[in-house]
Amino acid sequence: MRLTLKITFAVMLGVVLIFSIYSFLSIQREREQLKKNLSREARHLGESLRVMVTEIWKQRGEKEALEFLERANRGYKEILVRWVWIEANQPPQFQPRVPLDQLDELYDEETVALLAGSPEGRDFLLTYLPLLVDGERIGAIELSESMDEMHDYVEESLRRSAIVVGASVVSGILLMTVLGSFWINKPMRRLRAQAERIGRGDFSTSLKISGGGELGELANTIETMRSQLAEAREAEQAANQAKIEALEKLRHTERLATLGRLSAGMAHELGTPLNVIAGRAKLISSAGMEREAVDRSSRIISEQAERMTGLMRQLLSFARRGEARKQPVDLNGALRAVLPLLEPSAHEQRVSVQLHESVRALLVDADPAQLQQVLLNLSLNGIQAMPEGGALSLSCQLAAPDKPLEERPVPADKWALLQVRDQGTGIDPEHLDAIFDPFFTTKDVGQGTGLGLSITYGIIEDHGGWIEVDSRPGEGSCFSIYLPLKENGVDG
Repeated sequence: MRLTLKITFAVMLGVVLIFSIYSFLSIQREREQLKKNLSREARHLGESLRVMVTEIWKQRGEKEALEFLERANRGYKEILVRWVWIEANQPPQFQPRVPLDQLDELYDEETVALLAGSPEGRDFLLTYLPLLVDGERIGAIELSESMDEMHDYVEESLRRSAIVVGASVVSGILLMTVLGSFWINKPMRRLRAQAERIGRGDFSTSLKISGGGELGELANTIETMRSQLAEAREAEQAANQAKIEALEKLRHTERLATLGRLSAGMAHELGTPLNVIAGRAKLISSAGMEREAVDRSSRIISEQAERMTGLMRQLLSFARRGEARKQPVDLNGALRAVLPLLEPSAHEQRVSVQLHESVRALLVDADPAQLQQVLLNLSLNGIQAMPEGGALSLSCQLAAPDKPLEERPVPADKWALLQVRDQGTGIDPEHLDAIFDPFFTTKDVGQGTGLGLSITYGIIEDHGGWIEVDSRPGEGSCFSIYLPLKENGVDG
């Protein structure tokens, strides 16, 4: 509607301006024409009077001539006729209505016509016809005609023009409003609604506006844009799905690689309970054991079998590819869950694993399997970095990150900090900027894929957090993981 009003206002302003200029010029032209007609009539009348006054003046004298003019003045209602002397110091009844310096042309015996005003504010058309008396004195017949009629005409013309302009404006506004509603407002509402749908990401509704005008071209352009955006979104969704599937395959591959590293220590870990089971089985099979000893050996066999079953179940659960899904995860529990998987590798490397839990439960939205993969990757890297043994520390706590608010992935109010700290060989400074790049590794061939830290970085980023590393050669490394806490994610 605002566009219609603007167009209507612009059109009406142009109409009023053009009509006003035309009316003004027309009135001015008619006013000049009316003044010329009045002046022409006055000249004709004056010429007749001048001939007659001249003859009477010659035959009967000045007195008779002036009396003739007085009688003639009484015969004309709209024109005042009088005799004036074009000389200074004349009686008031014989002085012209205008100063003498405006009547110099009379000395050349030329007729003078001009406009003059009265003290009452009225305008008059004055016509002076010169007359040489006695060959010496110069006088003139003054014809004075009021311009009130012309002013009345002009005012009436202005009123009629104003009425016509007002009627044109009102009818134009009504017509433009009605036509604008069909030609502009309705299509514009449809275009705006379509643009809002596209802005919300709804590309399912097509738009067609009849007509070949600018709005029709705009509708065709928007429709083309909608089709292109719909195709682009479908292509993006397909690409994202393919990327997600490829990333999940890559993560699963890394899980299998991590599983291989775990299996080396797990084989040694399973050897002890298997030896216990074999020894107890031989004791049971030998003759002469008491019932109590048999029961005790059976219980030991059952405990060792259950222990091995638990270890294998954890390995299978870690190796199994599952659909990624986020859910509330307690970070203390996540740390405790990786300890059994680390024990065989840590034992083999003579590494003690230390767990430092938060005093309060810290809840985050995370995929448990992916979070477990992150902790295992970092922990196994730490264990391998300590060939002479040492201590591996796993901890979680509330955090106040130093990263500026505008640089954080999500605008969370509270953050949790997971740390994996080792006492290993550390990382050279020139390698720190590249450790999260895919396939970058400082390990020997066959000791790593170069994908673990890259996948860890991606998983943390997917969870709205980030990872930092502090490492010095010969002093060990500390990987710090920041994750946004759930709302009310601190219990206790």
